[in-house]
Amino acid sequence: MTDRLDLGHLRQWIGKTAEASDVVTKYLVMGLRATLFQEIGEPQTGDAAPWTTHWCLAQPVFPMSQLGPDGHPTRGGFLPPVPLPRRMWAGGELEFFDALRIGDEAKRASRIADVTVKS
Repeated sequence: MTDRLDLGHLRQWIGKTAEASDVVTKYLVMGLRATLFQEIGEPQTGDAAPWTTHWCLAQPVFPMSQLGPDGHPTRGGFLPPVPLPRRMWAGGELEFFDALRIGDEAKRASRIADVTVKS
């Protein structure tokens, strides 16, 4: 299946960046706590959010017409248009300096560092 890949074309996405920001809300924290089987409670501004809250913030929003069959945005925008059936997140780097807190603004910066064929 990888014989269909134009790696030279796909590598043009290397270095592409995307940034977004969001605010940690008490409703987001309550929903995440419920998902993680934690006590939901009534969190207040300034309370620490669960460590995985960053995965819920600044999600991209696209109209249904721009979503692929897997529910993700169609390929060729931020992510290269790899013509394979599954997407793979092969790694990343997270650095935590302190817990996110309700009311905090969080910023996400993504960068495509490389495009390679995996076997």
